[in-house]
This record gives sequence, C-alpha cells and structure tokens, in this order.
Amino acid sequence: MTGPSLRQLHAHHAIHQGGLSGAIAKTEEVEELLEAKEIEVARQAADHLIEYWETRIISHADAEEDGLIPEVIHQFHALLVVNSIHSRDEERLLLAEA
Repeated sequence: MTGPSLRQLHAHHAIHQGGLSGAIAKTEEVEELLEAKEIEVARQAADHLIEYWETRIISHADAEEDGLIPEVIHQFHALLVVNSIHSRDEERLLLAEA
C-alpha cells in the first residue's frame, strides 16, 4: 500500500521536482568544490550526494515499484476487462438490431 502522495498527481510531481532540484544543487556543489580544488570538502559533499540519492531518490523509486506501479497495473487491467465486456455486449446489441 502506498502513501497518498504517490497517488495524487500534484503531490507526486512535487516529490519528483524536489528530488530533482536537490540532486542538481548537491551535484553542482560537488562540481564547484572540485573546481576550487577543495578535494576533501568535495569528497564529503559527494558522500552527502550519495546519501541523498539513497534516502530520497532510490527510496522513492522503491516505493513506486512496490506500491504505486502494481496498483496502476491492477487498475489498468480492470479497465481492460470492463472494456472487453462492454465491447462484447455492444457487439451483441448491434448484431441483434441488424
């Protein structure tokens, strides 16, 4: 079961945008520190960047794979079944009218 934020488009989009902007900012920080030849500080910033990816980006992707994606697939399959039944019934009605 997923949290409500994964199923609400606006909230889910905000999660993705927040993750992206955080990753960009942390990556730029590492790049700037490397350009300034602050190697040890850049190494620490890189460690923070990796931790960010593990705790924010990868954990969110895992939540999507474990909850949201199977839910969406199940709902999509249910819609396909309903559509198939509807199409079959509609075809019967059209043939009965002919």
